[in-house]
Amino acid sequence: MTAGQVRDMIRSVLCKGLTVEQADQIGRALIPLKMNAGDPVLREGDNPSGLFLLMKGTVDILKQTHDGGTQSLGTVEAPTVLGEMSLITDRPHSATVVSVTDCDFFLLTRLQFQRLIAGESIAAYKLIATIAEVLAVRLTRLDQKVVELFAAREASSPVEELAEFKQKLFSEWSF
Repeated sequence: MTAGQVRDMIRSVLCKGLTVEQADQIGRALIPLKMNAGDPVLREGDNPSGLFLLMKGTVDILKQTHDGGTQSLGTVEAPTVLGEMSLITDRPHSATVVSVTDCDFFLLTRLQFQRLIAGESIAAYKLIATIAEVLAVRLTRLDQKVVELFAAREASSPVEELAEFKQKLFSEWSF
């Protein structure tokens, strides 16, 4: 993938408000990664590693259950972003991400992101604003879904509707 293609992907998937120069700045901070089908990309509970820009392939997002098993939260395809919360918080990963197919990623590590912030990079601040907007929309949707589920508590089980909601919640980056 050429630098221009990476820049265009950054501007279209990661943060639409970036100028060409700002996208190039973030592009220079990215580390290319390849994962084989079945490889874990992130593991729930591990230290945050950074933001993953999935350029090619498909991944599953899994969450540990109370009984020690795992529950699929959804399957997402490229292009998309994963691990965005690890740029904002220093908390362990909240889910496991596993490659379903061979995947190509670019990783923006926490260290590289912190260097951009320390250098007062406008691109880094725009990225923070985009992440905040995405997380706010996801939280609003989750709040609405909780209200709906409580209201429908006596009604039949909303399992199918909840499964659809989970897929949408984790597969949409741009709102």
